Amino acid sequence: MSFEIPVIETERLILRAPGMQDFEPLCAYFQDPRSRYNGGPAEPLDVGRMLMIGLGQWHLRGHGQWHITLKGDDTFIGFAGIFHPLDWPEPELGYAVTAEHEGKGIAHEAAMAARQAAATHLGLYHLPSFIAPDNARSQALALRMGAVREPDITLRNKVATVYRHPIPEAAA
Repeated sequence: MSFEIPVIETERLILRAPGMQDFEPLCAYFQDPRSRYNGGPAEPLDVGRMLMIGLGQWHLRGHGQWHITLKGDDTFIGFAGIFHPLDWPEPELGYAVTAEHEGKGIAHEAAMAARQAAATHLGLYHLPSFIAPDNARSQALALRMGAVREPDITLRNKVATVYRHPIPEAAA
């Protein structure tokens, strides 16, 4: 079996398929307390499962999250794309970057590219982002991207704020 995950290129970034080369940087990310917004902190075995599940989502659903790298350096620095576990009400646009790459516009650039690719290549429009109520940075990014706040929902027994993204102009 084989399938293709599109590569997305922006001014500074490459969004590419997850790979085993990302395991160690992912483990480092999931040791950071900030990873609590994305299922962490997590032990290496759990990180390995997340990596495998993420790749499996691409195969089974035809969409997933890209791993973010800087052009010219294939080291994982974050992820952006579609997260859609079985217990989610719909696919969501998710994003995160490592602590050392935060505050540089990388999450914005990657999330905008992922949202555009989701619309034009995958036919996914008006995606929500489900964000923890105390994750002010992620909420600010969603607003910067033009998302509109909707009523909160409960996911896995936790409240999530919902930000609905507009249809990207190039896909409209």
